[in-house]
Amino acid sequence: MQIKVEELSDIINFYPQQTIDVDGRILVANKNIIPSAALCRNILELDAAMRILLTADLISVKHTATDIETFKMLIMAEIDDYFTIPYCVSGPADNLPIKDYAEALADAIIRPTLKRDKGDIIIHNIDNGTMEMSFAGHCAGCPYAQNTLHNVVAKTFMRYLPQITEIKLREKK
Repeated sequence: MQIKVEELSDIINFYPQQTIDVDGRILVANKNIIPSAALCRNILELDAAMRILLTADLISVKHTATDIETFKMLIMAEIDDYFTIPYCVSGPADNLPIKDYAEALADAIIRPTLKRDKGDIIIHNIDNGTMEMSFAGHCAGCPYAQNTLHNVVAKTFMRYLPQITEIKLREKK
């Protein structure tokens, strides 16, 4: 099976051609909270795997691997097994706070784009559907920050985390 791979320092994103059955949800897990979903559990059992984000079209793994090529091959083998051997992905069994899901999404999807321009986001708080965040680095004060907020940040978070219904920029102090 062909799998697109994207390396982002301590994050590796895998984009399989087939859809992962997550029933419209995302699953985030780390070494401390092993989920019941076999694909996540098997990847987290790899020594260098620290956290996994699983969506219907993305597997994002935060890692500490020094031999990245071998690490990627081990994960690709697990993904191949997932599509070959019938697995069932259950809902988020890890019960992490929504901020942990948001951080994993930011690491996998949003930050790589912003870091190319030496920018970043800081997620301060998520409460009652409202996420409070700020831009950092070159994104702070950038004339295109509002465009990035609405067309990249908000769309991504609201697509994968429907619990987030509003995103507010924290005022500078």
